[in-house]
Amino acid sequence: MARKPVVFIPGFPASELLQSSQKRRIFPPSLADLIDSDRRKEIVDLLVGPDDPPGDIVAGEPIRDLLGIAKQAQSLYDILRSNRYGYTTEGGDNFRPVGWDWRQAVDERGLLDQLLRTITELQQKNGGAKVVVIAHSTGGLVLRRLLEARAEAAGKIEQILAFAAPWAGNVSAIRSLVRGVQVGFWPARLTAADVRRVIRRAQAAYDLFPPDPAKTDMTGLDGRPLGLFALDQPGRPQAGPLVDLRWVPSGAGNDFMRQRAADADARLGSRTSDIRLPGGPPPPITNMVGWGTETDTTCVMSGDGDLAFESTKEGDGTAVAASAAWLRGPSVRTMFVPVGIYPTSGIPTLHARIWDAPPVLQILDETLLDRPRGPFVDAAADSDEMIDRRKDVTLRITAADSDGGPLPDAQVVLRGIAARPLSFQQRVRMDAVVPRAAIRPNAQGLFRFVAEISWGPAGDRKRREVVVILKA
Repeated sequence: MARKPVVFIPGFPASELLQSSQKRRIFPPSLADLIDSDRRKEIVDLLVGPDDPPGDIVAGEPIRDLLGIAKQAQSLYDILRSNRYGYTTEGGDNFRPVGWDWRQAVDERGLLDQLLRTITELQQKNGGAKVVVIAHSTGGLVLRRLLEARAEAAGKIEQILAFAAPWAGNVSAIRSLVRGVQVGFWPARLTAADVRRVIRRAQAAYDLFPPDPAKTDMTGLDGRPLGLFALDQPGRPQAGPLVDLRWVPSGAGNDFMRQRAADADARLGSRTSDIRLPGGPPPPITNMVGWGTETDTTCVMSGDGDLAFESTKEGDGTAVAASAAWLRGPSVRTMFVPVGIYPTSGIPTLHARIWDAPPVLQILDETLLDRPRGPFVDAAADSDEMIDRRKDVTLRITAADSDGGPLPDAQVVLRGIAARPLSFQQRVRMDAVVPRAAIRPNAQGLFRFVAEISWGPAGDRKRREVVVILKA
């Protein structure tokens, strides 16, 4: 079977960075680099400068795993390499990853040239077949800028799969840039101060900030403000962190931060929720939005520029669901993917990454194997609540038609939990609560029940049963 050519664009900061003169990888650091304080400082100094990139540091491939443990791109590669799809993720002619220097802008000219060149080469190696592009997180912004800046790119792409792309900005990028975030564990770690120092020099971090609401319509499909960045005032008006720079530390030493914010605002501060190309609409986009993991969803700035971050489970851990779902247009179908615990081989298993979620296989089948599109229906349990015996367990359920719209008269019955059906009320997702008192484990400590999702007219209701297995 001929396989459709696939190009993969990772997010931020999900590409290796290499020191070309020494032929060594400096990001992500190795365990030995992290333990040795002198080597760790050397790596941070190399990533920071003193000169803006490019230079001796160049981009490598997408990061496969961190410290040989936490899978990153490797988890996607495992799916594509499986017998189900049969891709060759190394050295073949049906798949190409495009790592990029995340210290630079998402539309840096060399990056866009490289991406277009990779798409073109892969198309040529496959007899002119158009390419499927898989873009994760910030990779979606990179792809959008390619489509807008290179008119010929759209004609080379058959379909786009966008996983958790922060189309309207990312609150986590603000936290990483302002406060930093620890990478690794003591003594093998980059401290929050180390990470903050690197991220503050990375133009792509500023490119991830929510745009100016005075220039961009920062409302969702329901007409309500996205509220990603707000002022600590009555009513919490939306603001633009690239324009209102009170969050930037004072002093001339931080002028570089103001310049990077100004540059991001000039290029990306005004954008539309639909991708508009001179030659017509973009290629078909399946936009996958995850929810169910603790995510920074709002940043509130006081009058003095102090920032407070609020988190909910309205995201996949990095991208806010409201931002990922902001993209719209005739070429776009948006699918909400529950992130959490699914029954895998009869065992409750955490699928923490959005492309690991079992229902995503349906989207991959439809895209890569040309399977007919069908309703998108599944459910996952909250991973934190399941292991906390003091809490009820939230079950996140998605029920959408093949275009991502609501299924008619959709409802769910949690068999063995409650007899009364719960209505989706013309929505495509819901959070249903399973009372802890109703969870009665078997001898193996597991509790199994069925969520029956139905839709359609009374005389011709369609049904799908979703098995749920909880560890009590």
